[in-house]
Amino acid sequence: MDENIKEFIEGLSGSPLFKDTVVHHELFLKKDPSEKEINERLDPSVRKYLERCGIGKFYSHQHDAIKHALEGRHTAVLTPTGSGKSLIYNAAVLNSILEDRFAKALYIFPIKALEQDQLKGLREFIEGIGRQKEITAAIYDGDTKTSERSKIAANVPNVLITTPDMLHLGIIPAHAKWEKLFSHLKYIVIDELHTYKGVFGTHVLHVLKRLRRVCAHYGSHPQFICCSATVNNPDEFLRALTGEEFQIVTEDGAPKAQRNFVFLNPAASPYTAASQLFLRCIEAGYKTIVFTKARKITELIYSWVTEKKPRLRERISSYRAGYMPAERREIEEKLFNDQMDGVISTSALEMGIDIGGLDVCILVGYPGTIARTWQRGGRVGRSGNDSAIFLVAQQDALDQYFINHPDDFFRRGCEDVIVDETNQPIQKAHLICAASELPLKKNDPAYPFEHYAVTIRELEAERGLFKSAVEDLWYPAFPRPQRNVYIRSIGEGFSIFEADGRKPIGEVGGSRVFTECHKGAIYLHRGRQFYVEKLDLENKNVVVSPAAESYYTQALSEKETEILSQDRMKPVCNFIVKEGRLKVTEKVTGYHKKELYGQTILDTHDLELPPQMFETKGIWIEIEWMFQDYIKRQKLNYMGAIHAIEHAVISLFPLFIMCDRDDVGGICYPVHSQAGKSAIFIYDGYPGGIGLSQRCYEKIEEHLNATLHLMKNCTCQIGCPSCIHSPKCGAANKPLDKEGAILLLELLLGKRKLEKSDVSVEEDGVETGLRNMQRFLAALPLQVNEKKKRIVYFDLETQRSAAEVGGWNNTHLMRVSVGVAYDSREERFVEFYESGMDDLITLLKSADLVVGFNVKRFDYGVLRGYTGFDFAKLNTFDILEDVFAKVGFRLSLDHLAKNTLNAQKSADGLQALAWFKEGRLDLIAKYCVKDVEITRDIFLYGAEKKHLIFERKGGGKVQLPVDWDVEALLAKKVDAAREKGLAGV
Repeated sequence: MDENIKEFIEGLSGSPLFKDTVVHHELFLKKDPSEKEINERLDPSVRKYLERCGIGKFYSHQHDAIKHALEGRHTAVLTPTGSGKSLIYNAAVLNSILEDRFAKALYIFPIKALEQDQLKGLREFIEGIGRQKEITAAIYDGDTKTSERSKIAANVPNVLITTPDMLHLGIIPAHAKWEKLFSHLKYIVIDELHTYKGVFGTHVLHVLKRLRRVCAHYGSHPQFICCSATVNNPDEFLRALTGEEFQIVTEDGAPKAQRNFVFLNPAASPYTAASQLFLRCIEAGYKTIVFTKARKITELIYSWVTEKKPRLRERISSYRAGYMPAERREIEEKLFNDQMDGVISTSALEMGIDIGGLDVCILVGYPGTIARTWQRGGRVGRSGNDSAIFLVAQQDALDQYFINHPDDFFRRGCEDVIVDETNQPIQKAHLICAASELPLKKNDPAYPFEHYAVTIRELEAERGLFKSAVEDLWYPAFPRPQRNVYIRSIGEGFSIFEADGRKPIGEVGGSRVFTECHKGAIYLHRGRQFYVEKLDLENKNVVVSPAAESYYTQALSEKETEILSQDRMKPVCNFIVKEGRLKVTEKVTGYHKKELYGQTILDTHDLELPPQMFETKGIWIEIEWMFQDYIKRQKLNYMGAIHAIEHAVISLFPLFIMCDRDDVGGICYPVHSQAGKSAIFIYDGYPGGIGLSQRCYEKIEEHLNATLHLMKNCTCQIGCPSCIHSPKCGAANKPLDKEGAILLLELLLGKRKLEKSDVSVEEDGVETGLRNMQRFLAALPLQVNEKKKRIVYFDLETQRSAAEVGGWNNTHLMRVSVGVAYDSREERFVEFYESGMDDLITLLKSADLVVGFNVKRFDYGVLRGYTGFDFAKLNTFDILEDVFAKVGFRLSLDHLAKNTLNAQKSADGLQALAWFKEGRLDLIAKYCVKDVEITRDIFLYGAEKKHLIFERKGGGKVQLPVDWDVEALLAKKVDAAREKGLAGV
């Protein structure tokens, strides 16, 4: 190096190119190791080898993890890149093989390049302990020669190294010839665990389930050793992925050299700034890696740098998925052997492939998650020298959020990692695979019939599985179903060929092909431009020819969303959020040609492509008409406001969940035909869903508050890529209204109140709301005990008044503080708080008769915020409704209690609201119990005496005749609609 890192950074700050670009510099001081003695249980030959390697002590996390592993526990180590995790599993596994020479271990890595690194290190370890003739190790993957495969299967090595892909396609399906492996398998080692998220992680979850199922068939129950970068929810993630409970080690004992983390916020193009910084680092003698967020940008930066400095063409390279395997191996070897000074890569190089010592990491745009940022940044400084990580911010919402809040960035922990075992397309595919490996059976421990019955029956109907005619066994309908399951995506990939000679140059995932490889698109590969001549959908091929254009292309699309089912709902502030299954239809309708070095649109072309339809899981925010009307009265663009909110919400998804922006889709409607009002939909961008939107449902208020904060703190006037513009918007970011979005979010979150003059507050508006309610969920069956009928008397109090939610039309936004029911069958009062609304509603559904006071207009209206159930289906007797029908005016519960029972209410609704603000739920519950007791006693009094007593306005108490017959009310038949609703349950 020609200068130290500190001087280099100071030089940047003072240079004309970067002086106004460097906005933050965070220094991480050198950290000494935390060490413990080498574990005594390790074989002497292992300890001696470690001593010869200069390892006199273990880092604390190595010691603790090895201890857990040697004691037979499933063990997971979650520490940063470069902290010596591979030593943990190598030491534990080799120690076990030394104790039992028949023991086998299966090493699983997400990419083939990691296998080569690990095999090299493992063989050095085996040679170091002097057992190279006794302990064997081999790689078995797609690159293994056919002649070698049969030899490896016939003489299974002690350590078999593979990928999830080969495990899925070649090892588990052929388990009979791998009997020696499965019958003696003691360890399953999974490295880079954090990469198994989303679609890929969900596929791997099922591959591991099938693997454990085959192991059990051969009598083995292997122990897991897993290694990962840091994640926020390790217990939940590990349990979901492997089905096991783990001892988890997270305290990193490894030393750290001094690191510099620098934020750059260029006024012009971040790609230009990154290119200039990359050149400056190379010229200063730093071995540098650049990480981009898109294949196209990787190729563009490589092109710009080599155009400016042609002599660097042999010293730097681009690197990404889609290259042929031989190309990637060549680049990796040149980096490791110092034949290259730098590389520009997508995420393909963020994992622990040994490419030698790196000094500088340049992140072109925030990588999307904290975990991924540190994973990529962890590629530098491993040699013990000072290092630097540069984040070159894009005009993107997340980038600008952290540029303006660096303290939040460095304080914030890693995100949750989500896999979704319930994804139906993936689950079905692997059930068929499992059945082909070993027939499915009713008591199958991996796929128990009681849990998978619906899916298995659907597969029977779809002719994916056939049931045995003589016993409860299921077989696949076709051989080798694994060949039709692509575990890194949902759907098939497309091959890309050059038109001349049909030479393959790469591949593209099925979900990307319509936006990146439509006819007329410009496709980039290793700095070269290719013009897409043909998209062959039938044969899944893309035909391209070399090009030299001064533009790039951006696809335009249209989307529609249909609600298939509603699974959950809840009121939040001034809106209802719902979760369920959606059908998304997307069609690419055309594309823009844009200037290569800018955003100017040069031309627009139409396309005729088939629509793409898939079912997924999503959430939707329903927005009341009063807010839409108010936004319009302020002369703001309502469609632009909800469109802006949709974009910003999606952009901030990675703040809470480890995912990419492209993993999530969205669409908004001023009026959605099924919702009956305005709605913003956010959904998982993959068939079946992968659990992202469900997590957003749980954190929706926090998510929307972060969205509002982002918009209000962006310095632009009308919206920009830093807040509400989306790079993947199929409508070219039109229309958008930032001011309207901020105002609407403030209204939805209750940070701004509508004045009475802004809305119509109608006393009797709840009835209209009930009539317009969408009926998404079928009713649950009544649970009738013929020996004793169940009458449920109930009442509830709310968190908010009618004025706070914009009027009595919006009782569903009031939210429950406390609900109380008296169950006549159990003869007891039951209290329900907001988290228990499902239980309250279930109790009401189980009743033979529900009795309340103003229950139909008010209480059921409030409960609409928590369910799509139609309360009109319940056999309900509303005392107020009956009294009003008889006298023509309303009598309060307190009035009837005083005159009929000589009792009175203990408080009123206003007092209950005040108690809620004070957090006195106990007082509200006590008051609510008294109201339910009064309601019950008035009903029973009227049923027995056949009258109530009230006081006339002119004075004097009189009897009000009532014809309440409890037996007749209990015997009342449900209407046909209710019966129909119960029939399918």
